[in-house]
Amino acid sequence: MLHIIHEQFGTVGSILIALFAFTFIILWIAAISGIHEYPYSERRKLVITALFILIPPYALVWLAKDMYRQYKILKLDKD
Repeated sequence: MLHIIHEQFGTVGSILIALFAFTFIILWIAAISGIHEYPYSERRKLVITALFILIPPYALVWLAKDMYRQYKILKLDKD
């Protein structure tokens, strides 16, 4: 598989694809662990975790939304 990716995209392209895949996996795991910090009910955490596993882009959307929410909270604390 790596040989096919290298033939299709070259050295730089295959490195960028590997970096993108690694970043995607790290952010996906961060979103799954981040949902378990919230005081949601266990049932809601289970449903959201199942959505994260079945629909991986949903985890990234949730993580971006959570990061924006935390940014707003920190911005209000500075004022």
